[in-house]
Amino acid sequence: MRALLWMKKELYHILPIFFFFLVSFTLINWIEAFLFERIGVTPFRFLEIAIAAALIAKIVLIVDHIPIIQLFRKRPLIYIIFWKTAVYWILLLLVRFCIQFTPFLFGQEGTFQEDLDRFFDQVNWNLFISVQAYYLMLLFIFVTFQELAFKIGTARMRRLFFGK
Repeated sequence: MRALLWMKKELYHILPIFFFFLVSFTLINWIEAFLFERIGVTPFRFLEIAIAAALIAKIVLIVDHIPIIQLFRKRPLIYIIFWKTAVYWILLLLVRFCIQFTPFLFGQEGTFQEDLDRFFDQVNWNLFISVQAYYLMLLFIFVTFQELAFKIGTARMRRLFFGK
């Protein structure tokens, strides 16, 4: 019974995060497809987007249980918003680097240094940085609303947005 209550609590914590990023990533994917279809950038499939949203939700769920994330809890709201946004964004950057680098690591024979050089030469850095900037904006919006809901309560937040 206790395990079910814990799972329900974690599910309620992770579902809004997942849906927020699922919708956001879908919009980013449409924009990328529209802007970059002429140069051959293929859009992600919905399953890939859903996996990315689940990955971000899992990162947020794990990081929220690390005590250092609450470092600025007693300070004004802006401190914790900037802190959590930065932590999430850096972790997301590291995960994206790993995802981008994996095909180079296992794709061909060669040394690690050769794989690393090929990675830095072949990645479209303008696109990578642009998408990372989108993620920064999304994370900032998400953390702002998350912390606001924490501060004023989810019931009051729901009433403010949806009425009674």
